Amino acid sequence: MGLRTRTALAAAARSRGYETPQDDAIAECRAQLAELDCSPPELPDPVDPVPESTIDGLQEAVATHRGRLTARQAVGADDEAVQAALRDAATELSERETRRAAARETRELRRERARAYRDTLEKQRRLADELANLRRNARATLVDRCADTFARAIEAVPGPVPDSPFNADPVTAALAVLRVARTPAPVVLGTDQFRSPTAASDCLDAPVVRC
Repeated sequence: MGLRTRTALAAAARSRGYETPQDDAIAECRAQLAELDCSPPELPDPVDPVPESTIDGLQEAVATHRGRLTARQAVGADDEAVQAALRDAATELSERETRRAAARETRELRRERARAYRDTLEKQRRLADELANLRRNARATLVDRCADTFARAIEAVPGPVPDSPFNADPVTAALAVLRVARTPAPVVLGTDQFRSPTAASDCLDAPVVRC
């Protein structure tokens, strides 16, 4: 069987109601992670930019038509065609300037949303690293608190006694963790290291179901 003894022992310590100095920070990290929205942002479709040369050309055309209109009005000449040309040029210039502004705003909005998304992902990574460190420290604290109890449990359960409790074989270690833990639910044993279910229950201090 595969067993991460220290992780299992930390869980056993939790079952006994043990707490650690890191618990509040762990809860805060988890709450902050739960509040983060890390879904990719919806980006507006890009708007094709209007070349500055186009704007410059239209501005020159408007200025030219205005000059012609002023000149014709000064001499009392017919200016209807010039006025029509000025209106067309001014309208096109306004449309192109509006499109240029929309392209600029859209580009900036895409950049802002992409930057905010990167910032959120970075915050998520930082919080996840912080949470992992806090959990490791909490686990070490729990293991230290239960180390002596675990060592006595290793000696109490059937199986070879190792030089160090954390060097015990996986089955012996698992049984010792069960003895340390508070397990109101029945424990299912697939090992024949106990003479009987009653002996197993007495040793582990838990209800036992024998496979």
